[in-house]
Amino acid sequence: MARVVVLGLWHLGCVVGTVLAERGHMVCGTDFDADAVRRLQQGAPPLFEPGLVDTIAKRVREGRLGFQENMKDALSHADYAVIAFDTPVDANDHSDLAPIERAVDAIGDFVSGEIQVVVMSQVPAGTCAQLDARLRARAPELRFSLVYQPENLRLGEALETFRHPDFIVLGAESEAAIRRWLPLGDVMDVPRLAMSWSSAEMSKHALNAFLATSISFVNDLADAAEAAGADVRDVVRALKHDRRIGAYAFLNPGPGFAGGTLGRDVQTLRKLAARAGRPTRLFDAALEVNNARLPRMVEKLRAACGRQPAGLRGKRVALLGLTYKPGTSTLRRSHAVEFARLLVKEGATVQAYDPKVTEATAETRDILLCADAAQAVTGADAVALLTPWPEFRRLDLRRLKQLMREPVLLDAHNFLNDRAARDAGFRHTGIGLPESPNAAAAPVPAHASTR
Repeated sequence: MARVVVLGLWHLGCVVGTVLAERGHMVCGTDFDADAVRRLQQGAPPLFEPGLVDTIAKRVREGRLGFQENMKDALSHADYAVIAFDTPVDANDHSDLAPIERAVDAIGDFVSGEIQVVVMSQVPAGTCAQLDARLRARAPELRFSLVYQPENLRLGEALETFRHPDFIVLGAESEAAIRRWLPLGDVMDVPRLAMSWSSAEMSKHALNAFLATSISFVNDLADAAEAAGADVRDVVRALKHDRRIGAYAFLNPGPGFAGGTLGRDVQTLRKLAARAGRPTRLFDAALEVNNARLPRMVEKLRAACGRQPAGLRGKRVALLGLTYKPGTSTLRRSHAVEFARLLVKEGATVQAYDPKVTEATAETRDILLCADAAQAVTGADAVALLTPWPEFRRLDLRRLKQLMREPVLLDAHNFLNDRAARDAGFRHTGIGLPESPNAAAAPVPAHASTR
């Protein structure tokens, strides 16, 4: 039974610590944010994740999981230190490594003897070598090894994806380091891909950049489908039947990729190439397409409202969904929030409902929060579905239409049945759909996105 300290207690750290305790280890979580630690001591994680509250409570009752404000006390008897901060990202998708570097400094200051350091935070290529050198310089007598295991937890499915990953990437500079970590970090019956630090870091960048490029590809495809009078859902269905692409390909048209995670890895690859004077035309284009998606959504809404001289000024727009994605409560880098800001900038009034957003925050300062979908659409000139929460499929569209001033519906994920929306009297606008389809296809299922 190992003694594990998890440094960083936002989404990643809470999930990692809880599951490691579930595997039978003694886990202590700590963070530089004392308020976050105290909230967890009271059983309240920083954001909603299905099953997380109950799982934390069970592990705490078993005595295998606890939370400590004093980082020195937390680290003093640890066998393993897992750095699991959700790496901050600025408005331009660039990583801020400050909390990770502070965590390494704390290990150097408060640990004596021997420890294994495991980095799970998403970091730019070259970071693990820098962290290793930083720790050796700070604590020359410390015996340690460093393993990089990049995690790819999906908000809304994080416990399941950490318990049952498709594969595990293990970056280290020695086989001994990997052998020491495997009894804790291993999951049976999944491929274990051992490689160097830099290869492991690049693997994470490559995965997210590929997903980002896929999203930009399908959004460009959706615009072309509209121009051709085709239905992008049918086109995607054909693509996914090709085994070289596959049923789980990231080909769901919509507002683009958000949250910072995918954009961060695209930007990291661009910066790496720029240092060597090499172009990244595909990644540049992926970002350009993505940056144009929300203005394109505003234009589609403006057109659906009739392209009046005043545009959307004076219009009342209802948003269904505000969170980054369904299954989470985070608003950080949410496309729905960014879309709302664009609408407000155009002079529209925005009122919104999201099942996990019940209190005003800095992100929602220009948005009127409503208690339910009916209140949100009452008196609205248009409604836009931005976060595809499952409960929205059960909406009574006829009743909603009666509550609205104008029956305009923008479905930013092709989540609803467009024929049912038109039958209910809505002027329905989707993504990559023909203007007047003869038959409505079933919506393409939205597979889970990355963090």
